[in-house]
Amino acid sequence: MTVTSTSAGAAVGTPRRPGSLSIRDLTVEIDTPRGTIWPLDGIDLDLEGGQTLGLVGESGSGKSMLVRTIMGISPDSARLSGSIDFDGEQLAGGRHTDVWGRRIAMVFQDSLTSLNPVVKIGRQVGEHARKHLGLNKAQTRERVLELLDLVGIPEPASRMESFPHQLSGGMRQRVAIAMALACEPDILIADEATTALDVTIQQQILDLLQEIQRRRGMSLIIVSHDLGVVAGRTDRIAVMYAGRLVEVATTEDLFANPKHRYSKALLESLPRADQPRHSQLPTLVGSPPDPLGRPNACRFAGRCPAEIDLCTQDRPQMTEGPGPGHTFACFVPVEGFNAQEPPANPVFEATEAGETDMVSVQDLVCSFKVRGGTVHAVSGVSFGIKEGETLGLVGESGCGKSTTAKAVTRLIDSRSGTVTIDGTDVTGLRSAQLGPIRQNVQIILQDPIASLNPRRTVRESVAAGLEVHRYPKEEIADRVDRALRDVGVDPSIHGGKKAFQMSGGQAQRVAIARAMVLEPKVLVCDEPVSALDVSVQAQVINLLERLKIERKLTVLFVSHDLTVVRSISDRIAVMYLGKIVEIGDADLVYDAPAHHYTKALIDAVPVADPQVDVTAKPRLSGQLPSPLDPPSGCRFRTRCPMATDLCAQVEPELTDRGDGRLVACHFPRNDSTNRHI
Repeated sequence: MTVTSTSAGAAVGTPRRPGSLSIRDLTVEIDTPRGTIWPLDGIDLDLEGGQTLGLVGESGSGKSMLVRTIMGISPDSARLSGSIDFDGEQLAGGRHTDVWGRRIAMVFQDSLTSLNPVVKIGRQVGEHARKHLGLNKAQTRERVLELLDLVGIPEPASRMESFPHQLSGGMRQRVAIAMALACEPDILIADEATTALDVTIQQQILDLLQEIQRRRGMSLIIVSHDLGVVAGRTDRIAVMYAGRLVEVATTEDLFANPKHRYSKALLESLPRADQPRHSQLPTLVGSPPDPLGRPNACRFAGRCPAEIDLCTQDRPQMTEGPGPGHTFACFVPVEGFNAQEPPANPVFEATEAGETDMVSVQDLVCSFKVRGGTVHAVSGVSFGIKEGETLGLVGESGCGKSTTAKAVTRLIDSRSGTVTIDGTDVTGLRSAQLGPIRQNVQIILQDPIASLNPRRTVRESVAAGLEVHRYPKEEIADRVDRALRDVGVDPSIHGGKKAFQMSGGQAQRVAIARAMVLEPKVLVCDEPVSALDVSVQAQVINLLERLKIERKLTVLFVSHDLTVVRSISDRIAVMYLGKIVEIGDADLVYDAPAHHYTKALIDAVPVADPQVDVTAKPRLSGQLPSPLDPPSGCRFRTRCPMATDLCAQVEPELTDRGDGRLVACHFPRNDSTNRHI
């Protein structure tokens, strides 16, 4: 890492609280075989001590590069210019081992890869304290126990001996936070620390970060692509696009009066509870620009609906906005837009569901033998999906959603029960008899890049199913190109690429094309948008809605996000620890949930409104019980605020409430006036 120059930071002599940052004209250049790229280009940003800053933007906008540069972990080939002033100390040059990891610490996105898989968590947490604080063995153990208790790890003395893979995703993220807090830093950076977590775990982690910040008085930077996550938890928000800051404002001011067109587009892309289901979400056309080169122009030009000639001829400078400290870089600023006003988005044409079930699942049971016992993943699940209908299946990780989806597609075998597709019981078919079923039932998996063969090109991946089913060679090329164009991928540009050469959104479109090229009757979507940017998520949701109408698809849509599920589903089924606890019309389930678990999932969904007090919303307490030994009676009773002795003794059955909804609860919620907003 080479520094070419520095510039003056904040004014000398100005008193500032510990944990303050002043970044001026920060630029990063990296030489690549294609030429020089500028992942950061002239960043000016301030963080006051004790303040919470939200850093938002699409993947590739430069968010992670910025915080990694602050932490001193940018690539070795990077050339830095500008200054990073941290409490009067310049971090843009040299090695600041007394600062990085001790006074500025970071929590990374994927705790499973950021933790060493072969080292026990007690030792990993202790390494930081021992290295930076000079503690002996006994003091280190005491510090580790204190930290694990601080972040809410139950039985910390025994958990110290666990390996990362033996903990849940939420627990691993808590361990990562404990490591970052080992030396009581002045600044804590959370880089997409909750992106792939369940909404309930995400809520717990964000609550934990805020509580620790309040206790310690430290500064906090929350990096996210989701404006809903940072809405009620930050003081200020900085919006990044293509390596540049395009808008900085207080959180309330940004939502009430965004001035940059990109900020407005991010806000519009969020699914909203006050919109009718099947609403068409506004989307950003195109993709972020190639970081190659350093154009003297607005980098958002080409995707902006208000583009003028000046946008391609000159670089917009930061301009004072309507509120204090509100700045933006746009030649044609937004006028009169408030993110809290319900948009008048068009609704996709309604499809009339058939009279009979295209998919029928009856008493499905899936269990797996593991060391230590049997995992009861799915325990007697029943539901039907009519032709042309979308059923949303929601619940926390570990509740059995993905196992159910894979059993429906026969990617795994069930132990008992039946799955009927278009009148055919597929559970009893041998592998050789599954050909027609494979063609009529396709699945889209969560991670498109991992699910696509890394050695195959886009065309080869989409063509694979046609080749298996022995379509004529002359027909395959035509169908592949048509399928790619249907999902918005130009085969002449992307057909020869491989999965890792594409963005997450492009790869997901290819995965959808691979599923649709066989013209299936049933489409199973297993968390297809959970890890995507909100702008790309909106594109994929709209695409699935359009394909459903055009192809008269029957869809099983699996997700942990009830807002996304409600926007795309006709009915919703809620799963908890292998059981369906509520199923019914999507609007009814979302607006007036009858099961206490459904209500808890809705309460945990981030609300893109800084006026909402996120700390006042009810919390789901406790952890999901182990599927190796589910609780007796109602499986939700160990976390339910209404549980009684009856709940421990008698398992509730799914009961018709008279409104077309089935609920498995001895004491369901009856207050329909307490509707979710």
